[in-house]
Amino acid sequence: MAGGWFGGRRRRREDELAAKERWRLARRMVDEDVTVLGEQLADLHVDTLGDQLDPASRDHYRRALEHYDQAKHLLAASVTEEDVAAVEQVTADARYHRAAVLALRDGDPLPQRREPCFFDPRHGPAVQDVAWTPPGGTTRTIAVCASDARRLGSGDEPLVRLVRVGDRWVPWHLSGGVVGTGDAAARLAQDPSYGVHGQQNLAQAHLNRAVDGPNGAGYMGS
Repeated sequence: MAGGWFGGRRRRREDELAAKERWRLARRMVDEDVTVLGEQLADLHVDTLGDQLDPASRDHYRRALEHYDQAKHLLAASVTEEDVAAVEQVTADARYHRAAVLALRDGDPLPQRREPCFFDPRHGPAVQDVAWTPPGGTTRTIAVCASDARRLGSGDEPLVRLVRVGDRWVPWHLSGGVVGTGDAAARLAQDPSYGVHGQQNLAQAHLNRAVDGPNGAGYMGS
């Protein structure tokens, strides 16, 4: 009986530590997202200083700032991985309103409320579906931001976000996002061979192309 009690207590403690680690990993990733969002909104402020914003633009601007502030507060108050995951939607809303300000300023149609860019959610909402062939993979249709659509259309590499999973750098779209990264890290800790086949090779191909690509430089996030 005593052994079973101590065993159950140990398992609960291990589960608590694992949950805390998942929260830490998720919080680190989203904290970077919120930081980048703040920088983007600061740039937006500079970009629009000389413009007379119409009421619709001012409303989108205000809402972008409100969502940014909300994201900061929610992240600071988070205690679980689920709390952190909820911040993702708030930051996505802020990015949409930022994109709306830029569209209205430039006389473009308002962006649709779509999923974030396939390669990096910090790019903002996707604006176009394109055919894309990953390194060593098959062609598929993905939703990307305007910048990555232009890059792919001209034959350049997309700006792929790389995130750390365990001791490896993995493309964002293979990481599983905020929650998926915690899952992958846990599996890596339990089984060092996890991901060696297929996804690891694909991740390394992305890493090589991002770092040693046509322009000799790549972007590495997180």
